[in-house]
Amino acid sequence: MKSLVILAACALVAVAQHVHIGDVKHDDIQDKAELINEDRSLILDLLIRQLFDTIRHVIKNGSWLLGIPVLDPFIVDHYRLVLPAGLLNLDLNITNGVLEGIGDFVVHRSDFDRNDISFEVEISLPLTKIKADNYKLEGDFYTAIPLYGDGEAFFEVEEFKFRGVLYLKQSEDGKSALIDHIGEPNFSIGSIKSQITNVIGGGDIDGIVNSIIEEVVVSYCNRFSKAIALLNADGIVDFVNPYLDQLDSWKYVQLFL
Repeated sequence: MKSLVILAACALVAVAQHVHIGDVKHDDIQDKAELINEDRSLILDLLIRQLFDTIRHVIKNGSWLLGIPVLDPFIVDHYRLVLPAGLLNLDLNITNGVLEGIGDFVVHRSDFDRNDISFEVEISLPLTKIKADNYKLEGDFYTAIPLYGDGEAFFEVEEFKFRGVLYLKQSEDGKSALIDHIGEPNFSIGSIKSQITNVIGGGDIDGIVNSIIEEVVVSYCNRFSKAIALLNADGIVDFVNPYLDQLDSWKYVQLFL
């Protein structure tokens, strides 16, 4: 990253050395200003790509120096999913879970707005796997037929996409770029594969419940994705910021303010 910043400085100095105020017309000044802005945008794009590459590396490998553990796979001690979908109403509690695939995220869009100090991003996870040593399920079909389960669970989520505007702020010590809040959060899910066992004693009911989960969960989440994303946006910020606080990143943001 330092080499890119040095390159930017050299480029700006080189342009300045060739500009003589008395000899340059207004159109020439405007052309050179546009060229400088294009160079700044290119360098900013390179810095952003490098930042995401660094985050991806830390997620997969951790950082002993920063005190960040490996985050892919990510250990989930406990997670609760409440799904009031009408056809299928679920209250699912997962313990001793393992989440894999977050380190393979793909950045489709990352536009920086210097006025708001924000990133408009679109990020996807091609394949995410969730395995739980134990789940406990309570629910019903059509609010009439009770549904219970207690066993192991495995889920695969394909093409999870997140979109939103990440508004940044400076950390208290002035070193890190943190997320202040997420604007216009939204997401979509391509498909889900469900393998839960021991639903109401096991047997054929496992397959039926898994098939319904695969259809209903995707439809429900995509239909109410904006509301779900808004409800969980603050939780995402609270989870991510402690890790961002370990990175000396504000100085790179400040270059383009």
